[in-house]
Amino acid sequence: MNRKKGIKLRFAIGLLVILSVFSTTMVNWYSSSFALRRNLTETYLENNNQYAQKVASSAHGLFLSMQQNMNSLANIIGRRGITQEELEDWQKTYNNYFNSVFTTDANGVIQYMYPFDGNGNVKPGTKISSDLMKQTLQNKKPFISEPYIAQSGNLVILVSSPIFDEDGNYRGVVDGTIYLKSDHALRKILYEHDFVDGSSVFVVDRSGTIIYHPDEKRINESIEDHPLVQDLIKGKSGSSQIINRMGIEYFSGYAYVDYTGWGIIVQTPTYIMKEPFRELTVRVIFQALPLLFIILGVVALIAYNISKPLNQLARFSEKAIKKETRVHSLKEMELKSKIYEIQQLYHHVYNYLVLLNKQVQRDGLTNLGNRRSFDLIIKDWFDHQIPFSLVLLDIDYFKKVNDTFGHLAGDDVLRHLSSFMQNTSREEDFCFRYGGEEFAILTTVKSEEDVFKIAERIRIGFAESPNPTGEKITISFGISSYRIEDEKPEDVIKRADIALYQSKENGRNQTTIYKG
Repeated sequence: MNRKKGIKLRFAIGLLVILSVFSTTMVNWYSSSFALRRNLTETYLENNNQYAQKVASSAHGLFLSMQQNMNSLANIIGRRGITQEELEDWQKTYNNYFNSVFTTDANGVIQYMYPFDGNGNVKPGTKISSDLMKQTLQNKKPFISEPYIAQSGNLVILVSSPIFDEDGNYRGVVDGTIYLKSDHALRKILYEHDFVDGSSVFVVDRSGTIIYHPDEKRINESIEDHPLVQDLIKGKSGSSQIINRMGIEYFSGYAYVDYTGWGIIVQTPTYIMKEPFRELTVRVIFQALPLLFIILGVVALIAYNISKPLNQLARFSEKAIKKETRVHSLKEMELKSKIYEIQQLYHHVYNYLVLLNKQVQRDGLTNLGNRRSFDLIIKDWFDHQIPFSLVLLDIDYFKKVNDTFGHLAGDDVLRHLSSFMQNTSREEDFCFRYGGEEFAILTTVKSEEDVFKIAERIRIGFAESPNPTGEKITISFGISSYRIEDEKPEDVIKRADIALYQSKENGRNQTTIYKG
């Protein structure tokens, strides 16, 4: 009967590993991307909040300075009065703060002003009867008004201070006006920003109406129903990711200006992350590719080493079922399996046991394999490129044990450790007395992390176990693994010895895996 050829094991293993590596890479990449996006989001929100706080602090300081200057002028007028020329000089000195300044008597009649109204509608002798002026005259306190639209169409803020003479009699007010669209100190704070990432700043008053915005069409627009603006109206500051009325998503930081009740909002469109994120993605991918190829190469080599003997087993099985095929070499093994690799492995183990019975010597004190058996096994594994790990261990301060308790007690400690190693390590591992108080374990465990667990189990268990001296005795470990580029077994031994030395240098009673 003809049998269809299936997928070769080597191909199946390779495909499985590639899929595993690809899946792991994608999961890791997704996790990294998520973390990166989160970090960028937090950074933009934090930066915008800090910048909003900075602008709010600058605006607060400026308004405080304006009010103080206006209060000083009111005190001067109350003490000795002022002339038109003096008022003009004062306004020119502070023209970076105020667009105009004027004084009124207690009834709201303008006494002096500068500069004069170009249309002649407002001039000295004119009585101002607006609700704002009535409020100003009634309050008799310094204050800064809410933004309002003047007759000229400008959006204006009024900085007012009451005038009292030396006897405390109320004489009127001195007011300074600020045109929000004109070039002055306040505009510089709110408008002039060195943004290169599409960020912008806008300002709302205490009612949620926009009074500053890069898009002047939006000035006087009410956005009081927005949750962020609601926080500002309540005097709160913070940051959040929002979507505006036009459907654009922003990273927004906002801060409350105590002196005026305004809200400063700094916002950056979220799409600003796309380009740097794409560049970072490409850079990370290209940086990861070499490592990925190395991993695939190592995996391919491991898959080859696994599949090669199994392919040989398959070929032997195919030959074994043919009538003309004779297999006499393994009859003495009494192995019923027709799997070629199993027969070979069994035959190899059998021969190896015979070799051990003849040649391998054991240490007379500990009954462990001695240095010669260690050299034979590690050389055999190395020559056959069998993946393995070497664990070197050394009793900490053993000389002190001999000096304190005597050499007989020291021998008992060595026997105790050898017995503990055999009982704790795996049955298929090989334990040796490497020399003096130094021991070794050869294991075919492929994962250094698993080898580390074996070493830690021995280290912790031995330290906690009762020993012949009655005192706590610890051991230090060094671990290294066979590498395909190694030229001789001594390369593996040297790395394990370096790792053991690091354990000693770092305080003893610990396990170190060679990294390098």
